[in-house]
Amino acid sequence: MSFKHIAFLFLAVSAFWVTSCKKEPISSDHKITSFVATLGGTPWKADTSYSEINEDDDQIIVFGKNNDFSVKMTLAGAGKGKFNLDDADNDLFVQSATTAYHYLEGTGGKVELTLNDKVDHALSGVFSGMLVDTLLDTLVVEGGVFTHIKYLDTTGTGGPGPTICPVNMIAASLDGNALGLTFLGATKLGNSIQIIGSNAASLENVQIVFPADIVPGTYSFTGTSPIATYSKTSGTNAVSYNSISGTLVIEAHNVAQKSVKGTFSFTAQEIGGGTGTKDITGGNFCAKYN
Repeated sequence: MSFKHIAFLFLAVSAFWVTSCKKEPISSDHKITSFVATLGGTPWKADTSYSEINEDDDQIIVFGKNNDFSVKMTLAGAGKGKFNLDDADNDLFVQSATTAYHYLEGTGGKVELTLNDKVDHALSGVFSGMLVDTLLDTLVVEGGVFTHIKYLDTTGTGGPGPTICPVNMIAASLDGNALGLTFLGATKLGNSIQIIGSNAASLENVQIVFPADIVPGTYSFTGTSPIATYSKTSGTNAVSYNSISGTLVIEAHNVAQKSVKGTFSFTAQEIGGGTGTKDITGGNFCAKYN
């Protein structure tokens, strides 16, 4: 091989080495979003996530979910730092399709916001705690870490809007007695939104279904949409009642936030030809739907 060929080969290899080893700058758009924890001894990782900072109400929300569980933190503050969990201002929620847990008071749970990136609009931090459901079953949350969780985009057709539902909730009374419902979920299914609340101890459920494009206003439970259902299970026997009259009031619906808030009351008749009726009154809900 001639000197000329050797020189050419050296230059080619050198150019390749310089090109391949050159460090590319990492832009903010390439920061990795991650939300993980161990729930009751089982590893969990969020598929989707968001965060919110409501400086008017001095509140921070961090949320993540996958097909099995959702994890949500609500914190009283608008900056980074350590937050001791309680059952009022600083809470940690874990929810599955059938069970909802929240922080068990006095067990030393903590959330620490390690970064509030106001340039990239994202939060990072760590969390842990012991949670409890309505049956007093506990769930230990360990090793929680969330990284670069982007602020929720609350911009709709009318511009930025206020946070409608800082916390998911549903409540109602049956024949004048509070049902003690725990929020189970809110889901957009096709052209409808379904909201479900349950009392795990009494095995009672309330379900509200209405059009996904519903706008604020008053609606009647006299047709097939909107519709409400009350059900109760005793042993192996489940009895359901569908609404035959009543009112649904949508107070707010922000499609960009996927949040809806309203009140309801209805009379329901037993499904399957039964003559029994139930009166559900004082119903209200505020929900972020998936």
